[in-house]
Amino acid sequence: MDQSVYLEKNISQQPALDLLQSMGYTYISPQDCEAQRGSRYHVLLKDILRGQLRRLNRYTFAGAENEFSAANIERAMDDLDEPLTDGLVRASEKIYDALLLGKSYPETVGEGKILSFNLRYIDWEHPENNLFHVTEEFAVDSRDKLHNARPDLVLFINGIPFAVIECKAPQISVEQAVEQNIRNQQKEYIPQLYKFAQIVLATNKNSVKYATAGTTKKFWTVWKEQDTDFLKDALARYIHDRIPTEQDRNLISLFTPARVMELIRYFVLFDANVKKICRYQQYFAIQEIIKTIQQPDEKGNRQSGVIWHTQGSGKSLTMVMLAKYLLIELSSCHPRVIIVTDRKELDRQIAATFSHTRLNPARAISGRNLVDLLQDGRADVITTIINKFNTAEKLEHKNLSRDVFLLVDESHRSNYGLLATRMRTV
Repeated sequence: MDQSVYLEKNISQQPALDLLQSMGYTYISPQDCEAQRGSRYHVLLKDILRGQLRRLNRYTFAGAENEFSAANIERAMDDLDEPLTDGLVRASEKIYDALLLGKSYPETVGEGKILSFNLRYIDWEHPENNLFHVTEEFAVDSRDKLHNARPDLVLFINGIPFAVIECKAPQISVEQAVEQNIRNQQKEYIPQLYKFAQIVLATNKNSVKYATAGTTKKFWTVWKEQDTDFLKDALARYIHDRIPTEQDRNLISLFTPARVMELIRYFVLFDANVKKICRYQQYFAIQEIIKTIQQPDEKGNRQSGVIWHTQGSGKSLTMVMLAKYLLIELSSCHPRVIIVTDRKELDRQIAATFSHTRLNPARAISGRNLVDLLQDGRADVITTIINKFNTAEKLEHKNLSRDVFLLVDESHRSNYGLLATRMRTV
C-alpha cells in the first residue's frame, strides 16, 4: 500500500470515523448503503429514510392521529431527490427548503374528503428523534458512468446525506482535499451527492477547511471554536488514548449532532444563487446576541449590544442569519426585525441581500410608510433609513412590544444622538 494512502486511512479517516461514532453517529457499511440506494448513482438511504418518515409524521383529523399513506411516504422520498436540471445550487436550495419546512401531501379523510397535511423530513425541535449515520468509502457513479468518486466519509440525518468529508495524510496539503471536493461537485462527476450536502469538509490531522455545496475555493474557511468549555468537555468525553488533533477539534465543533442541526437550520442561506454557510465569527456573534436578548434588564426589557465588524467581513449576512434565527427560534413571541441604516445606498443594499433569501422584507419608502408597516404587523422584516423615524415620532407612533428587534447597521454613525433617541422613542 502506498504510504500516503496508508497514512490517510490510519491517521485521518479512521480516527475521524471512530470519533464520529463516539459522538453519536451509527456506523453503516458501504455494502449496507448500496443495498438501500438502489444504484451507485443514487445516494439516499431509502430504508432508513422511509422508516423515519413514518416514525416522525402523523396528521390529525377530527381529533385522531393518522399515519401518512405508504404512497405519500414514497412520493416524499422521490420529491426530495430534486433533479439537477437548473444546476447544483438551485437543486440544493429546493432540497434545503424541503428539509427546513417539509412538504404538503393530500390524504383522504372522513367520507372521501381530501385535505393536505405537512410531512417533515427532520425533527428540528427534538434532535434526539433523528437518526445520525456515518459511512466510509461511499462509492458514487456519474450519470454516464464515465466517472466515479469515493468520498472518504459521508454523514446522514434520517438517511439523507448532509456532509461529505475528504481526508488526507498529514504530509498532503488540505488544499488537495478542497480541490477534490470541488471537482466531485462538477456535473461530469457526482453533483447528485453534493446537492444534499450542507457542510463539505477537507481535512488532514493538522489542518481543516469547510464550506458548503458550490463554494468556490477562495471561500473555503477555517473554524475556530470560541466556546472553550464545550470543546474541552467534548474532547475529554471522546478522546482518551491519544493527543487530540486539529481534525478532532473541528469534527466536534461542526458535527456534534445538536450543533450541526443548529448550523444547518439557522446558518445556511442562499444569496443570489450562491449557497453560503456562516463563518465561525458570525455563528458566535449571533450566539452572544441571543444570550444577551434573553437576559432582561431590571425593567423586564431585552438588553442591547454592539457587534464590531471589519469592512468586508459579512455584516449584512450576519444580520440576515440573525433575523432568520430570531424569526424561527422566537416564533411563539411573533418577533419582528427592523434593519436600520443611515444611507439610502446601504438601505437598498441590505434590502437586496434580504430579497435573495426567504425572509422577504418590506422596505419603508417614507416615514408614514414605516408607521404603517409597524402597525399592520404583516412584515416580519422591515428595512428603513434612520431619518424616517423623524416622521414616525411626529405621528406619535409608539410600539411597546419587547419582541421588536432593531438591527442598526453602521451604528457608530447612527446609534447615538437625536436620531437614535427618536428611533428608540418609536
